[in-house]
Amino acid sequence: MKTLRLVVLSLVIIMIVGVVLFSFFSRTEKYGQEIENYKVIALKDILANPKVFEGKLVTIDGKITNECSTGCWFYVQIGSGNLNIYVDTQNAGFAIPQKSGKQIIVEGKVIIKKTGPIIEARGVQIK
Repeated sequence: MKTLRLVVLSLVIIMIVGVVLFSFFSRTEKYGQEIENYKVIALKDILANPKVFEGKLVTIDGKITNECSTGCWFYVQIGSGNLNIYVDTQNAGFAIPQKSGKQIIVEGKVIIKKTGPIIEARGVQIK
């Protein structure tokens, strides 16, 4: 009976430690508003036809390649190619810490500038 209790107690402790470690290492950082739509739009589609997406709320994902020292803007790159887009967080009133090289999900509105389309972020999640 004592052995069974010891085994059950050990399993419970192992499960608790596992849950704590999993939650610590899989933590997602969130900034701005909560992302509502996780259906990702391909960046190549936005760059190829920006007028179709102008003023619309989109969700993209990729890697942060370059960012402002205060975190008010950054570039998101898709894959290992040259596809990237400028993301501005300043109008939404938030900034992100230095996270160059990290995977990110961005939800925001597509705006067309003279230099091309950008995304005015409303919310981001850094993995």
